[in-house]
Amino acid sequence: MSRVLATEAEVVALSPDASSTKAAQGLKNPSKWPSLGCNETAAWGECQGSGSKPYQTQVDLSGPSFKCSCPSRKFPCKHGLALMLLRAAGQVADNAEPPAWVSAWLDSRAEKAEKKEAKAAAIAAAPPPDPEVLAKQQAKRDDKRWDKVAAGMQELQLWMQDMLRNGLANLSGDHQARQHWNTMAARMVDAQASGMAARIKEAWELVDSHPQWSRDLLVQLGHWQLLADAVARRDALSAETRADVMAALGWPMDKAEVQARGQVVADDWRVVGLRQIEREGRLLERRVWLQGQHSGRIAWLLDYAQGGRGFETAWVPAQSYRGSLHFYPGQAPLRAIAGADIELLAPGAGAPLGEGAWRDALAQLSQRIAANPLQPVQPLWCGQARLQVSAGQWYAVWPQGDAAAALVPLAVADDHAWQLQALGGGAPMALFGEWEGGQQSGRWRLLSAWQAGDGQAPWTNIWQNRGEVL
Repeated sequence: MSRVLATEAEVVALSPDASSTKAAQGLKNPSKWPSLGCNETAAWGECQGSGSKPYQTQVDLSGPSFKCSCPSRKFPCKHGLALMLLRAAGQVADNAEPPAWVSAWLDSRAEKAEKKEAKAAAIAAAPPPDPEVLAKQQAKRDDKRWDKVAAGMQELQLWMQDMLRNGLANLSGDHQARQHWNTMAARMVDAQASGMAARIKEAWELVDSHPQWSRDLLVQLGHWQLLADAVARRDALSAETRADVMAALGWPMDKAEVQARGQVVADDWRVVGLRQIEREGRLLERRVWLQGQHSGRIAWLLDYAQGGRGFETAWVPAQSYRGSLHFYPGQAPLRAIAGADIELLAPGAGAPLGEGAWRDALAQLSQRIAANPLQPVQPLWCGQARLQVSAGQWYAVWPQGDAAAALVPLAVADDHAWQLQALGGGAPMALFGEWEGGQQSGRWRLLSAWQAGDGQAPWTNIWQNRGEVL
């Protein structure tokens, strides 16, 4: 049997939420599956649902990648999880011959991969183009796009001035304001600044969201003005700062360019946090946070799945992978893409994580923000924390002996916080999450928690948000 998702714990780690895990456990019965099978390449099965035709569920173990004919928008769905739970329990016949619908799917994936490899090989084998000609062509395309972006940002500045002149408080209860904001977001898309469009839509959600919403919205407007100033001064910026500005604007960078310009770091990478966000048009955004167990480097992998198709690669929370990451260029690069050599390691003890004091964590956070203030979220690791609740708000609390000890507001569901309290048993924990500036003076969205163990397992993951859609 393939090593991929060989244990129940590894399968459950991929569950999007607790309800999916519970539903999958309810389907972990061979009698509910008219057909089951697996081999070294894939696992498949037909699960009887409420309709007359069973759902066809299949998993490509090379990813693993999931596909199911059910209408669920969760990834993986309960059927995919249940199939892999049955396989991990040894209840799926091994070395079976896949049915035609599985073979067709696998063939299509293999064909797509072959075309991709053939295209890469053709590019590599082709005579190298004249670098000077290529540079001129790229510069011409970039100039046209910068002109569009600059015009859009100028229009955005005028819009912000009008908004401030009228007063942010007037946005409260204004039913027509949302349409104006959506129109401006669409204008940013036309100006080829999709990242700015996303910022506008997210900022609108602040209106009337809490008593201090106008303050937080003003912080966002300040970031927009900073970005507009950077666009106006783009020719005077360093290559790294310009790359940060382009990323903030949503200017895509080709994978080959990242591999050519970005830093390559080889390490054993542990998945320390995973978050999924549902965007408009059934677009699912996935953020995977990794930490190098030897370099200590934090990396952020960002990818998308459209229309419930699922992600090409599965990242198991708390598990480790060995290989190289290619970091996007920038002043304080976080985003990266995985190299072709990435492989899942067998479960085992990992290097200590998140042991630093709060003041050290804040110092690192402030350095990254100062280097790139345009990055919307930042990773934050800190050890020796406890949780405390006051007036319905959860906080992270550090020992009083720490000179920088403070009550830090957390973004965490109430039931998750109580669960974490029970799992931790009141002992100090290392916490990891995304620091979101501007939200009530900053919030820490928890993604995972860890505790020190014995010599065989010096650092144990006790809680993950399981990549649930937030």
